[in-house]
Amino acid sequence: MKSLISLLIFTALVIFFTASCSTISVNQDYDPEYDFSKLKTFGFIPLSKEAGIDQLSADKLGAAIKNELTAMGYTISDKADFGIALLFSSKTKTNVQSYGYGYGYGYYGRGYGGMGGVDVTQYDEGTLIIDFVDMAEQKLIWRGIGSGTMSQSPTVEERTANINNAVAQILAQFPPEKY
Repeated sequence: MKSLISLLIFTALVIFFTASCSTISVNQDYDPEYDFSKLKTFGFIPLSKEAGIDQLSADKLGAAIKNELTAMGYTISDKADFGIALLFSSKTKTNVQSYGYGYGYGYYGRGYGGMGGVDVTQYDEGTLIIDFVDMAEQKLIWRGIGSGTMSQSPTVEERTANINNAVAQILAQFPPEKY
């Protein structure tokens, strides 16, 4: 009985720890021939209906992007070198975890067994795409993508912190390093 309680406590702690430490996965794609050193100013491309972002979230994203880029030395301008377009999508995912061990046969046909089980959970994963477009050439030059588990019922403060964190992690890849 003590081992069962210990196993349950250990499982609960592992689930709590991994949920509280979850981060987003980020990656980028860009034009390797493009000279990113010529970029000095940025602006925002108006949201399209296909962007998948409500105006409140777009405003928070815009503020986070502006903070990150100005900290990097870029300035916002009406006649920008590069424009920023935003896209967002979410989908429900299923996580299946098995634990323990099952039944089998030992020596001389005697059975042995143990405790095991399967946990099935569903969660929403969000993907934020930040596109940088060369405004003179009207050409996509950089794309940053971040994906992660979405909070079920975040407060306004938690939503803002999540957006700031996601934008910081995505834009940490910009500008791309030359090989």
